[in-house]
Amino acid sequence: MNRLARVLASAAALVLGGCSSVPLTSIPRLARIDAKTTDLSMLRVAVQLPEALRPRSDGVKLDVVTKVAGDAETKTSFAMVEVNDARDRAGLPTSPRGSSTYAYRLSSADAARFEALRASMVEQGKQGKRGSMGLGVAAKEFCRTNAAPQASLPVAIYLMTSETKSFVSVVRDFDLLGDPAMAGGLEQIQPCG
Repeated sequence: MNRLARVLASAAALVLGGCSSVPLTSIPRLARIDAKTTDLSMLRVAVQLPEALRPRSDGVKLDVVTKVAGDAETKTSFAMVEVNDARDRAGLPTSPRGSSTYAYRLSSADAARFEALRASMVEQGKQGKRGSMGLGVAAKEFCRTNAAPQASLPVAIYLMTSETKSFVSVVRDFDLLGDPAMAGGLEQIQPCG
């Protein structure tokens, strides 16, 4: 799979299970990302949510999809941990009124697991097996706050890597209530405790 196709496939995973598109202005920067070589210490993800929702602890994952010729595609999930240091959030747009932005990095243990996965892919490449890696971010677990009901629930997702050097918008203004499947699932979200 070529790099642009991997980016577009990964962006699809970033849309919280819904349907949306990557902003066209982001595609050139996202196309530079190479999961096989990106500096994991610089990898950051940010999720902007309306005040009615909050990510649960361990609810944001980095999904790495690998494919080696002749084998089935596999997905490995890695835990993202919330960061509040101003350096980790530098360059993020200001949250609109009624929204909050949560920033994440890989946990140390999962950064080591990711490195092992990359080393395995490189080794298979040396043995002549062609393969690919793609990144996706999944914000899968939320809780509801006591905020008043809202007419829309706009979400934005940003990604920063060593290749992009700053946060890039991957999903912008995706309304969770605008997707019938997502809207129905929102009723099942438990209150924050």
